[in-house]
Amino acid sequence: MSRRDREGRPNRLPPFVPLLKSTLESPAWRAMSHGAKVLYVSLKARYNSGQHNNGRIFLSQRAASRDVGSGFNEIARWFRELQYYGFTVMTSPGCLGVDGKGKAPHWRLTECGYMNDPPTRDFLRWDGTKFKDSVRPKKQNPATEIHSTLLRKSITPPLRKSITPNAQNVTEIRNISEHPTVTEIRNISSMPLPTPETGKLLIPVLASAAAAPSRSAPSASDLWQALEIPPYLRRH
Repeated sequence: MSRRDREGRPNRLPPFVPLLKSTLESPAWRAMSHGAKVLYVSLKARYNSGQHNNGRIFLSQRAASRDVGSGFNEIARWFRELQYYGFTVMTSPGCLGVDGKGKAPHWRLTECGYMNDPPTRDFLRWDGTKFKDSVRPKKQNPATEIHSTLLRKSITPPLRKSITPNAQNVTEIRNISEHPTVTEIRNISSMPLPTPETGKLLIPVLASAAAAPSRSAPSASDLWQALEIPPYLRRH
C-alpha cells in the first residue's frame, strides 16, 4: 500500500534534522560531551542541502544559548570541542559588521559535501586523545564582584627626631677666601722701622730728638725733608 494522502499526493515527512548512523557510531561522537552533541544538532538544523549553504552555516552564541539552554561559556567551549573532534571547520571568524552589529562565525560540517567536494569526515581521523579545554572562561561582570575581606590598616612608623649635639640655630658664615679682603695700607716712606734687637730708631731726626731732650723740637719743615715727602703731598 503506497503512502498517499487523500488527494493522491505522496506523504512527506515534516522538517527534520538528519543524523547519519555512521556519524553516531563513530568513536569521536561517543567520546564527545552531551552539550557538544546537542550543539551539533542545532548546527545541523541550519544546513540546507537545496541551498548548498555548507560552509556558510552560522549560529550565534545568543541563539545557541537559547536552543541548548546553557550559558555563553559552555557554548563557546562546545564550539571548540566540535572543532577538536573534527565535526566542524570554521570557514570565516566572527567580526563586527559595517552597520555596527556583530557577525557570527561561519561553519562547515565535515559529514556533508562542500561546494563540489565530497564530505571530508575529519572526525573519522580522531587519534583517541580526549578534549581538554585550556581556555579559561571570562567573567561576565567582573566589576560587580565584591570581596568580603577586610582591608588592612596601613601603619606608618613614627619618624625619628634628629638630635644634633650642641646645635645652634645661627648659621655659621665663613669667608669664601682665607685672605683678608681689606687692602693693606703701607707707609709712603720706604724708611725701615726700629729693629727689635737694638731698639734704636733709624730715623735720624727722631733719634736726635730722643737723644737730646733738652733741645728744642724739630720744625715741621725739617720733618718733611727728613721723610722725603714731595711738597704737593705735604699738609700745612
